[in-house]
Amino acid sequence: MSSYELITYNQPRSFITESFRTLRANLQFLGAGNTFKAIMLAGGGFGEGTSFVTANLGIVFAQTGQKVIIIDCDLRKPQQHWIFNVDNQFGLTSILSGFKEPDQVIKVLPMSGVSIITAGALPTNPTELLGSREMGRLITSLKEKADVILLDAPPLAVVADAAVLSKGVDGVLMVVRSRVASYDSVNKINRLLTNAEARILGVALNCARVDEVSENYYTNYAEGIVKPKHKKKKTAAIDGKVEEKK
Repeated sequence: MSSYELITYNQPRSFITESFRTLRANLQFLGAGNTFKAIMLAGGGFGEGTSFVTANLGIVFAQTGQKVIIIDCDLRKPQQHWIFNVDNQFGLTSILSGFKEPDQVIKVLPMSGVSIITAGALPTNPTELLGSREMGRLITSLKEKADVILLDAPPLAVVADAAVLSKGVDGVLMVVRSRVASYDSVNKINRLLTNAEARILGVALNCARVDEVSENYYTNYAEGIVKPKHKKKKTAAIDGKVEEKK
């Protein structure tokens, strides 16, 4: 896979990849892959980076030896087939419409332990499909095939799809992009999920600004190299901190 989005696969020693590992570890502390398996990721609006976080989080989960299935549940503007460069002729909508069985649609990816169900043909009734009994049955059946199921959902504050879908998963990870999401938008999606009685696992802060010193420290530590300090500058990373909501 050569997609620049798959940083955890193409740059396994990078600072951002290590941040994803921290995010994975915090989710595992909460029970991901053990007491619960199906995790929905959703942001408040467009451009939060939910698909990017979902794809890379799936890869680092698989790097621990766990079986991961990524489902593209954005039936309006799907991205996972672009990120992983796979065909999207058949996907989630093919299963939910009864046209295909899950085993006929699941694609095994080159990275060990990761499979994907792309969105498939875009439907006219995405909210109804995601809230259907068929969707619930699909998630239940996939729990027998995988340790972790990551569902890439559309923006919570834009359409009702993600709020409906949140009722059928074990937990929800909110994706918030630094300098894009507002305080009000984060509060809004928190209220939406609370009203839907979803289990909010925490927040993944995307594109957080960190000091280059921190990145250099990790790089030097991992490589066993000591280098002189440089001037600080800003870069982008994932904040792997997750705190469970009470």
